[in-house]
Amino acid sequence: MEQGQAWGPPTPTCLFLRTPSPQVFSSSSRNGWSQGLSVTPLRRPLQPQPFHHSEAPVPRPAGLVQGPQELPCPSPCSFRKNFGMGEEARAQQQAAVRVIQTEHRRLGPMTFAEMAVTFLFVLLVILWFTREPGFFPGWGNLAFSNNQGESIVSDGTVAIFMGIIMFIVPSKIPGLTPNPEKPGKLKAPPALLNWKTVNEKMPWNIVFLLGGGFALAKGSAESGLSEWLGDKLTPLQSVPPPAIVCILCLLVAIFTECTSNVATTTLFLPILASMAKAICLNPLYVMLPCTLAASLAFMLPVATPPNAIAFSFGGIKVSDMVRAGFLLNILGVLVIMLAINTWSIPIFDLNTFPSWALTNATHCLANATAPGP
Repeated sequence: MEQGQAWGPPTPTCLFLRTPSPQVFSSSSRNGWSQGLSVTPLRRPLQPQPFHHSEAPVPRPAGLVQGPQELPCPSPCSFRKNFGMGEEARAQQQAAVRVIQTEHRRLGPMTFAEMAVTFLFVLLVILWFTREPGFFPGWGNLAFSNNQGESIVSDGTVAIFMGIIMFIVPSKIPGLTPNPEKPGKLKAPPALLNWKTVNEKMPWNIVFLLGGGFALAKGSAESGLSEWLGDKLTPLQSVPPPAIVCILCLLVAIFTECTSNVATTTLFLPILASMAKAICLNPLYVMLPCTLAASLAFMLPVATPPNAIAFSFGGIKVSDMVRAGFLLNILGVLVIMLAINTWSIPIFDLNTFPSWALTNATHCLANATAPGP
């Protein structure tokens, strides 16, 4: 370094230009900077220039930070902002709460029709739970029982009964609605439900879809088809149990795409139970994964009612559902196989043949097939 010549301070890694307010720089300014500019990082470090003490100080542009400062470069986002805990996220939450409160106030008090529907719904749930609870005699066992003491009334019977009541209960308090056509006389209020509304809003395709699945399952059980199919699957005894479960899960996952989940399980579970008894395999080791695989209905609209409802609104093609659902089915089968061959074995004691599954297969106690790999 020469005599009388000095170097400036170390060059900061990032320099910032700050403006006191958004109105300082505008698009029409001579510098051409955009309006609202408040912080501008200079990514390229400034080259140090030698200066003499006798020279006049170099004028700094307006808004430049006075004095050398070693400031860190701007980071992407803070932790609070990443996880939605900043001021902006809190303001959005408060705005959402205000919208919900406003909409709740607009609803006003409950009408007579709303209170009547609420009462009928609560009554429906209570009747469902107390019909045949199992740990104490229900009203179905006491009032509507067969020779074995079982309830002949099903959940569908209770639902139909509540639907009939909604055709009778008025939507307004009787005796308070005047008749505009006949002054001085009262008009009967409309019922909570009418056939026009039922005919327009009822998804009849889903009703027939589920009903057909139940009829198919019942017919298979009554005709002996389930038992016949179980006997035909006895050659699977020479196959390792994990391979049997994988094959059956894929079969059930394919079959459930064409019928409802309940119909699939109602049809397959008796068959699988008969097959497991025939090959001396724990029935739970086969029935549990196949029951879970019956819920892997992602590919076709007829597979499950939610698929049919989503498909009926349009905008979705069958090919779109097949492409998205095929991968989900494969992943679901793999997860089920992992669960049934790991933690499910000690939980359900799948290595032994249960005594409750013994009918005529007494030899299975000594020659039980273990579901090991």
